[in-house]
Amino acid sequence: MSQDRVLDGALIEEMLMLLPAEQQAQLFLLAMDEGASDEQAEQAVREALAAIDWEGQKEAIRGLISKIMPLETLVPEVYAEWRPVIRDAVAYTGSMLSVERLVPKLLEQMLLPEQMPLEQRLLKMIAQMPSLQKIGQIVARNPNLDPDFRAELTRLENAIEDISPDEVMAEIERQLGRYLRLYQVEIEPVNLAEASVSAVMRFTWLNPVSRKRERGVFKVLKPYVVAHFPEEMTILQGLADFFDSSRDQYDLPALGFREVMNDVRRLLEREVDLPAEQANLVAAEARYAEMKRVRVPHLIPELSTSTITAMSEIDGVKVTDAYPQNKAKRQRLAATVIEALIAMPMFDRADRALLHADPHAGNLFVEPRSGEVVILDWALTEHLSREQRRQTVLLTLGVALRDEERIVAAINALSLDDLVADATKGDVVRGQAARLIASLSPLEMPGFSAVMRLLDGIAFAGVRFPAELLMFRKVLFTLEGVLHDIAPDLNMDLVLARYALKLMPKEAPRRLLRPFSEGISGYRMPLSNFDLTALAFTLPLLGNRLWLQSAERATRYGLVGLHRAWGAAR
Repeated sequence: MSQDRVLDGALIEEMLMLLPAEQQAQLFLLAMDEGASDEQAEQAVREALAAIDWEGQKEAIRGLISKIMPLETLVPEVYAEWRPVIRDAVAYTGSMLSVERLVPKLLEQMLLPEQMPLEQRLLKMIAQMPSLQKIGQIVARNPNLDPDFRAELTRLENAIEDISPDEVMAEIERQLGRYLRLYQVEIEPVNLAEASVSAVMRFTWLNPVSRKRERGVFKVLKPYVVAHFPEEMTILQGLADFFDSSRDQYDLPALGFREVMNDVRRLLEREVDLPAEQANLVAAEARYAEMKRVRVPHLIPELSTSTITAMSEIDGVKVTDAYPQNKAKRQRLAATVIEALIAMPMFDRADRALLHADPHAGNLFVEPRSGEVVILDWALTEHLSREQRRQTVLLTLGVALRDEERIVAAINALSLDDLVADATKGDVVRGQAARLIASLSPLEMPGFSAVMRLLDGIAFAGVRFPAELLMFRKVLFTLEGVLHDIAPDLNMDLVLARYALKLMPKEAPRRLLRPFSEGISGYRMPLSNFDLTALAFTLPLLGNRLWLQSAERATRYGLVGLHRAWGAAR
């Protein structure tokens, strides 16, 4: 996929056309002077760029950036229709940077070796631009991407290096100087990891409680992120407006530009809010203390600030890299991940369940000796209410039971719209539910995946859902990719069903004391006795529905087609 880029004469001429006449003449004379040094050339180019009327030539600058950085050529043929979108997004973002940030980037691009691969030019261009880096990360986590393209995006994400260890050390010393000496902190002067907004360094410290030297890591917000954050948020908003106003120019069915931009904004806003992440870390450690085989790092408040989070270090490897030759262990590992990140919050007895909302493989590690799953990075979280979890479970059961009325009722309870008052949207939901049921094989036991497909279709048709539910959908989407890499044969729905069934006997005695209660407070299974009774009465109808569905398919496709459908389901 690598490609060399040569700045040809036409491109240089286009650059010159942006300059006032005086600067054009100076650059021409300098180019003719064989004795001019590299330093003189760089200074002349810098002065010329500074003389450009940036505000008055936005369109020309966008065209120039598109030609310097033709990133659309990295997009494989299978996504050819997206190339104009990539081109325009990069050009718009670059042209909207402040002069103080854009001039050095253009200067750097002009002075890079002519044969430098485009991927390396890209890393230079997006350095210290967390918004573009985050867009790449979001796209790279889509498991439906072409594998080669996804691998290339992931490689670019892992290659982020735009802050030196010395700069990170200086920031730690500036904020924690006397505490470093008080707790006898010794820092390893290399970046252990680097993300779009932060860098991580190892350290040891003398814990005054245990009186032992313990290991930890500093997560340090990059100083330039704080300075550039307001501008990048404004650019993201402008980019969403730009694509909304230019939607007709792209030959694509439905472009969710604003949704992607809002995702990026939300991710960046939460990632730079380290005090909130620290509070999440404390809450998560307490919540997962009762769960075997799962650990959360411990916050070290003595060494934490508003832009530095200190936490215990836990050895481990990425879940996708653990036990590469042991299929059974990978199956158990995948099941633990499902229980920790989906079952635990879904079946939490708390009124508002804490949900880790960014479960990509880089945030999930395994401690090799104990086999414990370590959940990192609690910057992005969400909370699901008890009623939202109840309705989600009822919706899932409604799909499994092919119960259209139950499906419609659950979606009405989950949505922000009144589907009874709004007959148009109500008809949309009912139609989508009927089509989903008709598409299911009589031998299929659908679960969360089918439910999320249903919600996607309904949301696309204009029905609104709360942000918490949309985030839960994205969590499942991200986790599906991780689980596919760990244990592709594992069925998430079966793991969740086993988890739920284990809860029922434990709660049965208390439920029997209140057989007709409609309350769910205090139970981990977010269903009331009334819900369970209603489901029990509905269950016998499932046989009739499956028989009718089989008969309808036999009539439509014939017995041969039905036999093939059953064989495929098996």
